[in-house]
Amino acid sequence: MRGVRTAVAALLMFALATPAFAGDLQQSIDKAAQQPQPQERAPSKGTSKPLVWTGAALFVGGMTFGLYSFINNKNGSFSEFGEANAVNKKLGTVGLATAFGGGVLMFLGSHRSNSPSVTVAPGRMSVSKHVSW
Repeated sequence: MRGVRTAVAALLMFALATPAFAGDLQQSIDKAAQQPQPQERAPSKGTSKPLVWTGAALFVGGMTFGLYSFINNKNGSFSEFGEANAVNKKLGTVGLATAFGGGVLMFLGSHRSNSPSVTVAPGRMSVSKHVSW
């Protein structure tokens, strides 16, 4: 069985390498190589760096504060019964909510707005929207 697989693979390679069997494969390869390459897109101008940095700072600060509030129990170095109730749950929740808010700010600052552009001038108003798929 192994010899049959090897023979089929070799036959397939020779069939694609031989111009008589490959048809116009070589011509289409040459044609594709001569076509101009698509230009790269410019970076999107919809990002807001101050919003992203503010969100990142809130996320890091909120996560640090929340985890510290949940982990720090102030009971000393030995574990005891009831240690889960010794943490500050309210401050931990506030810290995680702040981190969530920072994540939302980072998301909103890094994505382009899909709302239309509205221009108002004396005597006229125009609305433009870029649609692509």
